[in-house]
Amino acid sequence: MQARMVILGIVVASIAHDRDSKPVLPEPSFYGALSAAGKQFGIDVYVFAADGLQMPSEQLFGYRSEQAGFTRQPVPLPDIVYDRCFFTGAGQRLDCRRMLSKLARLKPYRLLNGTLPAKLEVYEALKEHAVLAKHLPHTQPLADAAQLLKLADHFRGGVILKPSSGMQGRGIVHVARCPLERSTLVKGRSRQNRSFTAAFTEDRAFKQWIMDFVKHTPYLIQPYLELSGEDNKPFDVRVLIQKDEKSSWSVSGAALRTGQAGTLTSNLHGGGGAYPAAQLLSAKFGKSKSERLLEQIHTISKQTAERLENNFGRLAELGLDYGIDKSGRLWLLEANSKPGRSSFQIIGDQEAERLSIERPLLYARSLTRRLSPSFVANESANGRLHHSSTDNLLRPFNVQEVHR
Repeated sequence: MQARMVILGIVVASIAHDRDSKPVLPEPSFYGALSAAGKQFGIDVYVFAADGLQMPSEQLFGYRSEQAGFTRQPVPLPDIVYDRCFFTGAGQRLDCRRMLSKLARLKPYRLLNGTLPAKLEVYEALKEHAVLAKHLPHTQPLADAAQLLKLADHFRGGVILKPSSGMQGRGIVHVARCPLERSTLVKGRSRQNRSFTAAFTEDRAFKQWIMDFVKHTPYLIQPYLELSGEDNKPFDVRVLIQKDEKSSWSVSGAALRTGQAGTLTSNLHGGGGAYPAAQLLSAKFGKSKSERLLEQIHTISKQTAERLENNFGRLAELGLDYGIDKSGRLWLLEANSKPGRSSFQIIGDQEAERLSIERPLLYARSLTRRLSPSFVANESANGRLHHSSTDNLLRPFNVQEVHR
């Protein structure tokens, strides 16, 4: 009997429209590539948002990729939901949760990808792993300015402040003490992702400034790590690890990202660049050490994915960011459950690009078959799929950039 098509809905936080009423999707090239590849694997792919579910008609409207771009049309209810929501406010998050709850009552579905909790909880889970703990910078929540200055005095290079749910390097701050000048130096990126520097000769003035800067946003403190090369450009290694068609974790690709000289972050949104990881690591550390580092990165990536999945539930893919200090020590800086793919396109790694698109689709297909063995042979089996909790969509997304 011929297998019926798997229906994969990509849920996004919102879909805007331009002056010509054409839809403006958040990741159009990615969704277009998923749609094209889906046709090869018998998977119907479309994009939808909270306002796509019409009640009481129970009709879902989504956007399909066609030659002229994405067009809005009625779509069948999904078997699998791929969460690519990057919320900009609590209202979007609540609307999405309500919509998915209604959708689940109409037709049970499975979430393709789970999400991670806040960064501190991720850190606490990973540091209990004996091997991974050696590669984690010490992390603690910011309580007050006095604590911050005490830690800045303790660590020779000062400390880094990071928003616990930040993204694209926004709001990151390096605080260093200068005993001879009796001053506190600050370097960072604003919430608008613009670089800035400041100096304070009085602790009192600094305390007032930093608390005004932080406001009510939860922040984390880490020791400052020297993660820049001889060119004074910060760099990190972004690794994409994904489930394959056998539901096994496999590294799909790795790219080395660099920032502008003297800045704190190496993310592409802050003006950074991307290069083949093996090529630049060889230039920085030599071929032999570069190969050992990449082998270590692959091993740690798999251990990290397994650890996080054991602690926080089933995941489909992770973007992992690694820093390497001047001694060659590897630091795991970030785990992101909604990774991007732009680095692979920039460096021209076609194999990594292909895998990054195909693996979520193949995993979705294998997940559907595994959860409901009769799915591919019996249309009625569709209704017996179990629905994952939508609570994952209420957790803060985790995008954190490397500091220098």
